[in-house]
Amino acid sequence: MTTTPPGTTFRRITVSPAARDLMPGVEVLTLAADITAGTASLAASTERLWSEAHAVWHRASRSEVRNAPHTAAYRDLSRMLGAHPDKQPPSVQALVDRGLRGKPLGAWPRINPAVDAVNAVAVSSLVALGVFDRDKLDGDVRLELTVGDEEFTALGADGPVPLEAGRPVLADDGRVLSLFAHRDGVHQAVTAETRRVLLLACSVPGVDADTCRDALVAAQRLLTGQE
Repeated sequence: MTTTPPGTTFRRITVSPAARDLMPGVEVLTLAADITAGTASLAASTERLWSEAHAVWHRASRSEVRNAPHTAAYRDLSRMLGAHPDKQPPSVQALVDRGLRGKPLGAWPRINPAVDAVNAVAVSSLVALGVFDRDKLDGDVRLELTVGDEEFTALGADGPVPLEAGRPVLADDGRVLSLFAHRDGVHQAVTAETRRVLLLACSVPGVDADTCRDALVAAQRLLTGQE
């Protein structure tokens, strides 16, 4: 287990009763971080983690990835939400498949230094992680179900789309931030200019809160230059 630095404050986001009924045992833990690591050192630490994960997964079979305990737990979440976990794979499975399994060294996805670092921790720990620009959030983040009058603009989308009622989402006081366990929105996206972030980890049956805290601390340490 990672040693948690003194003063580290983890938070559990509020889960609405309806969302809790739909996804029993699911919670999201958060940890704030400031990006203070130097660009070169952050890139080097990130590449090291990806390389270590590549050594583990590049020769793995499809079934080995899907049957890894954490991946299997997140695949169960996909099924809980009515999605086929191969058509809509959990984020950790998608990262391993896209960047590591059967891929040459260095073929992993690169977005920007902070996102790349968080993804590196995700593939190292197989904990589903997210990262939001903290300065773009309006109030606290919540996990809830849509009521049917919301819109959502996904990363890479041309514009907003209406959401039907009953979809699990992460939202703040101003908008839907992400389709939970599926797709993030554009509003809070981390860019090269972002300096303050909110790290998120998804705990499900089979991936406990302590494991999520370890992954959050690892990501925080990477972003702050402590790794």
